Amino acid sequence: MVSSKKSYFSIFAVVITTAVLLVCVWFLLTKTIDRVIQKEAGSTAVHWMSFLVANIDDMDAIVKDGEPNQSQLKAIKIAIEDGEVFGFHIFRPDGTTSFSSDNYQLGQPGSNTGVVNEKALAVYQSGNSNIATHDGSQKSQRPDVYVEAYIPVFNKAGALIGVSEVYVDQTEISLMLKDGFRWIVLFLPVLSALMFLFPALKLLKASATTQEAKAKAEHLANFDSLTGVFNRRSFNDAAEEYFQEHESVGVFFIDIDDFKRINDEYGHDGGDAFLRNVAHTLKSLFGEDAIFARFGGDEFVACIGGISLEELQLLAQDVLASISQGMSHRGHKIIGHVSIGLHVANSNTAIGDMLNAADIALYKSKNGGKNMVTVFSDDLNDEFKRQQKLEKLLNSAVDGTGLELFFQSINKPETEKTIGFEALLRLRDEEGEMIYPDEFIPIAERFGLINDIGKWVLINAIKSAKDWPEDIFISVNLSAVQFEKGDLPSFISNLLREERFPAERLEVEVTESLLIGDDGSTQKQLLAIKKLGVSIAMDDFGTGYSSLAYLWKYEFDKLKIDRSFLLGYDQNPTKLGKVISAVIDLGHGIDMSVTMEGVESNKHANILNNMGCDQLQGYYFGKPMNVASAKHMMKA
Repeated sequence: MVSSKKSYFSIFAVVITTAVLLVCVWFLLTKTIDRVIQKEAGSTAVHWMSFLVANIDDMDAIVKDGEPNQSQLKAIKIAIEDGEVFGFHIFRPDGTTSFSSDNYQLGQPGSNTGVVNEKALAVYQSGNSNIATHDGSQKSQRPDVYVEAYIPVFNKAGALIGVSEVYVDQTEISLMLKDGFRWIVLFLPVLSALMFLFPALKLLKASATTQEAKAKAEHLANFDSLTGVFNRRSFNDAAEEYFQEHESVGVFFIDIDDFKRINDEYGHDGGDAFLRNVAHTLKSLFGEDAIFARFGGDEFVACIGGISLEELQLLAQDVLASISQGMSHRGHKIIGHVSIGLHVANSNTAIGDMLNAADIALYKSKNGGKNMVTVFSDDLNDEFKRQQKLEKLLNSAVDGTGLELFFQSINKPETEKTIGFEALLRLRDEEGEMIYPDEFIPIAERFGLINDIGKWVLINAIKSAKDWPEDIFISVNLSAVQFEKGDLPSFISNLLREERFPAERLEVEVTESLLIGDDGSTQKQLLAIKKLGVSIAMDDFGTGYSSLAYLWKYEFDKLKIDRSFLLGYDQNPTKLGKVISAVIDLGHGIDMSVTMEGVESNKHANILNNMGCDQLQGYYFGKPMNVASAKHMMKA
């Protein structure tokens, strides 16, 4: 009895399962037919509207006014009579009806021109079609099966100007599909549903998901997701093939200037928009024949074949000008600039060498003032190699290897007695060649090494001066970069305490360039250093803007007049003598001592003494010397 019940239950389960499968298959096939009909009708509607726009003189006017002329009416009639479309409506961008065609009765404007069609408005705003299948068998003057398709309307220029509601007769294709599926619906579910349907559907879904994931992964692997151009890896592959198709190729290496500022000011969304704008500008100016890539961050590379160097330079200037115009983003205008490096490479050039050459030129543009174009040359390559050598030396010099301190005396004019020394940094290469700060300090600043080097100078200058007589001070130059972190006063304070070095024997020198654009942070740190008892000197006065406001605002203790004034003194002693005397009087007038740099003769020393200059420095008293020679000078 139990076995019989189990059998009945099994049969019942099979019947129910089969019935469910039949319903499911019927539902799936019905939905499939509907989707095929809708897709076919949507395609028909789009092509029909494209045909209509192509054969009408002014589609914009019909959308706007809703009153076609005789020529336009003729074109509309031909389009309807020759196709599967049996009626349509045209809506303006605001969703109101502009023109209607009902059962071939053309030429009557829409009667509900003031009513907004929500479906049409939604299609215009989203740009996505809205397609629905309808049963017209119970409706007069309607096909048994028809599709109502709301589609965007574009004019001949490709601009979106409105929306069209197109009625497409799909009776014939519906019958054909239903006949084709009839035998499947009747027999296949019963025979194969239990064995194949669910596994097949699962397999299809898994396959579709896998294919979609594979396509997405392949796209992400080859293209930059933000700008749509090649990424670095795929660009190298594309460039290999591209070079084989051209005898020569113009290479652009492009970097956005101060991109961090754009991100900080407009957010990362604004930064992303600017990156897309750069990519769009390159595509529009270079054309379809060029290849582009984003190399990560704010760098782009472009290659264009069959172009001369002159044409390449003109195109680069167009890029600069176009991007400098800025772009609108969420009510703001983002202004940005780019730097460009150029190189024309032949087909025998390796991709790496080609990119390296353009990158070297870009490096020159970035360090030459930005928003400019530089063409690669052999001289530029030599300069770059020299900078690479210095960078390598500086990286190893952070621990003091290769760095040396020299000392130049500072003397009293009336007695010529040494009262202090300025510490001057030097760098030696592997061959022992001396490299001067004018060459290596900018590189140290650029690569973020100046903080460590600056601390090394302070430490070793103070350690060297510890054993000097107590009335001898040491002067150390500071770089603008050393003030960026804001920890310079505490570092100097700790160093003085650890070395037990009197603060009044330390003098720090800064130039006017440090003060230009100061947001208050530098001034605050200088005042904190001054409160320690350290003397603050303005170095190289007269070479920059020489703003008098700096002298009182930053409370300098000393003014150092640049040596350039004495270089021209012998040629024009009257004029330059008056200038030097005026600067000395200015310094004394605001309680500053004055040092004259570049003193090279006894004549200079006597003249400056008569002018009342407080301190003198130059080759007349001694060239920069090592610490042993400095000690000998003090004993002498």
